[in-house]
Amino acid sequence: MAAIRGHASSARGGATSMRENLKLPLQEIKREKLRQQNIKEACNKEAVRRVHRYIVRWFYQAGIPLNPVKLKSFQEMLWAVGSFGPNLSAPSYHALRVSLLNEELDYTKELLKGHKEQ
Repeated sequence: MAAIRGHASSARGGATSMRENLKLPLQEIKREKLRQQNIKEACNKEAVRRVHRYIVRWFYQAGIPLNPVKLKSFQEMLWAVGSFGPNLSAPSYHALRVSLLNEELDYTKELLKGHKEQ
């Protein structure tokens, strides 16, 4: 019986120290969350939110499923548009249907050529 009591008290001691160990990271997380944002961070979050709303609005208006967001090429497109800057003009309907489509077809054929040789 004494062994059981001793075991129970050590278990409590272990649980208490475990709780104390859990409190430390929680306190750090709370302190981090309670930190006041500076103006640049707040404005940047609002700007990102505004751009994301334009993107999602375009998806909804065009009736495009949301799955393409998971593609690597979607992230590459956003990076390319962002790198170019605000003066990027949209490709014309004709360019999308003819010249850009042909360039992408040639690119895909080149990718397949490497796989066919293997």
